[in-house]
Amino acid sequence: ANMYCGACARDVAMAQALMARGHEIQIVPLYTPLRIEGDETLPVTDVHLGAMNAYLQQISGVFRLLPRAFARALDHPALLRWLSRFAVRTDPSRLGPMTVSVLAGEDGRQAAELDRLLTCLQQQGVPDVVTITNSLLSGIAPPIKRRLGCAVTCELKGEDGFVESIPEPERSEARALICRNAESIDVFTAPAPAYADHMASFLDVERDRIAVVRSSIDVSEFRRAGPRPRAPFTIGYLSVITPRKGLHILAEAFAMLAAEGRDVRLQIAGQLLNGRYWRQVRGILRRAGSDCWEYLGEVERDQKIAMLRSLSVFCQPSIKPEVLGTAALEAQASGVPVVAPDEGVFPEMLDLTSGGLLFGSRDAGSLAEALRRLIDDPELADGLGDAAAKAVERHHAPDVIAEAMERVLSDARN
Repeated sequence: ANMYCGACARDVAMAQALMARGHEIQIVPLYTPLRIEGDETLPVTDVHLGAMNAYLQQISGVFRLLPRAFARALDHPALLRWLSRFAVRTDPSRLGPMTVSVLAGEDGRQAAELDRLLTCLQQQGVPDVVTITNSLLSGIAPPIKRRLGCAVTCELKGEDGFVESIPEPERSEARALICRNAESIDVFTAPAPAYADHMASFLDVERDRIAVVRSSIDVSEFRRAGPRPRAPFTIGYLSVITPRKGLHILAEAFAMLAAEGRDVRLQIAGQLLNGRYWRQVRGILRRAGSDCWEYLGEVERDQKIAMLRSLSVFCQPSIKPEVLGTAALEAQASGVPVVAPDEGVFPEMLDLTSGGLLFGSRDAGSLAEALRRLIDDPELADGLGDAAAKAVERHHAPDVIAEAMERVLSDARN
C-alpha cells in the first residue's frame, strides 16, 4: 500500500524486464494496492483477496456472506491505502491464525475471496504460468493447478523468518501447510544460492527445484555523474524504521564517530513504523549533536535517487538476516560503497560485487570500525563504489535477470 516494499520493487522490475523482451504480463495485487515507483502504465488488475475482506472473514463467518457489491467496495484501492496508514500489522506474534487460514487455501476462512480470484483469472484466459510472489501466498497454488491447469512458480523472499516467529501451534501448522502447498509448485526461485540451499530444507523439497534469480537493477537510473562525495562523510539509511532493521546500531556507531570529532553526517529515510523505537534512536543521535543528522521521511523515487547519489557510504544495519537487500543494491548502482552485516544475503552480495565492507552483525563497534576505514581511506571507498556500479550492471542488469527468469518459466511449463 503506502509503504515502499523492496520485494514489490523487485517484482515490478522483473515484470518490466520481461515485457521489454516481448512477454505479456499481468500483475494481480493481493491484500493491498501496490506502490509502484516510476512507470504507472503497468498492467495491474484490481486488488483481490483484499486486506479488509480477508481480515473480516477471519474474525467472523458473517462477512463471508457479504454480497459481492459490498465486498468489492471494501477492496477499493483508496480505502485500502487509507487504512494502511493506520492499521498495518506485520508482527508475526499476532498473525498466526490468519497466516494459517490463508495458507489453508480453499479450506481457510478466506475461501470465498480465493474463489473470486480464481474465477477472475479463468475469465481473463488461462495464463502460461502463474508466479506467486512468496510462499505465504502458496495456499492459492493447489486450486490454481486444479482449476486452471497451468504451471505455477513461487518466489522465496524471507518468509521463513516470518513463519519461525509465529507462536506455536500456528508455527508448525503454517510450516506444514507451506510444505503441502509446495507439492503444487513446479519451480521456486530464490535471490541467492545460500538462501536457496536453506529454503530447500525449510520447504522439504529437492534443491534442484529452486532456481537462483537475482534482483533486477537498472543502473542507468541510478548512475551518478560526478565523483563520490567525500566531505562531509555522509552515511545513508533507507528502510522502514522498526527494530529489526537495526537503525539503533547505526545510530550508536554514528555517535561514536561524532564523539571522535569526525566530520560525519547521517541521512535517514523511510516509513516510521514504530514511534517508541524512533524516540529511542533519536535519543542516541542526540549524543552526536542536533545538526549532523536529518530525517527525510518517506521519499519518492526521484528523492531516493538524489539521496543515494549524495552519500559517501550506505549502511543497511539489519539485525535480522536480509534476503534481498534491495536498497543496498540500489546504492551500489549509484556508485556508493555499502557497509552491511556479515549475515543474510550480504556476504554473497558483496563477494559478487566487491562493493563494500561487512561488519559483525548487531555490533555497533564493528560497524564504526568499518566506517572509519572508509573515512580514513577515501581511495578504498572510491574503488569499492566504482566496482559496485560495474558489478551491479554486469550481474543485475534487467536483460540478464529477465533471461534467467525466462529459463525458469520455460522449465515450469515443460
